Amino acid sequence: MHELHLMRQVVKTVEAGLDRTENAKLSVVRLKVSALSHLLTHDRATLRTTFQLAAQGTRAEGAELEIIPVPCEAWCPECKRGTAVTRLDDTCSACGGLVIADPAAPEVALHELVVQQ
Repeated sequence: MHELHLMRQVVKTVEAGLDRTENAKLSVVRLKVSALSHLLTHDRATLRTTFQLAAQGTRAEGAELEIIPVPCEAWCPECKRGTAVTRLDDTCSACGGLVIADPAAPEVALHELVVQQ
């Protein structure tokens, strides 16, 4: 259950971000997710449920999860060039070959926390 582990990491990051606010109520967590992330192969409702499970008993409990897919750079070993991809099954725009994700690019990044004062 890799998704649950990842959502627990997200909740830890969210709680660290909320340390700077005292009594603010978290309403929305926005994540940017790489187009090459396997997370985007899952139903959004399943990811939201997994987030809610990971958030139980934390300041993130009850917050809505929003997922923002973002294009990412990938490398084509066949034609030896970079290409932008927007979906997990995208291929090289020049030759149609399979692409390799940039290993340094984050799979998931916390984009924004929406709080109510």
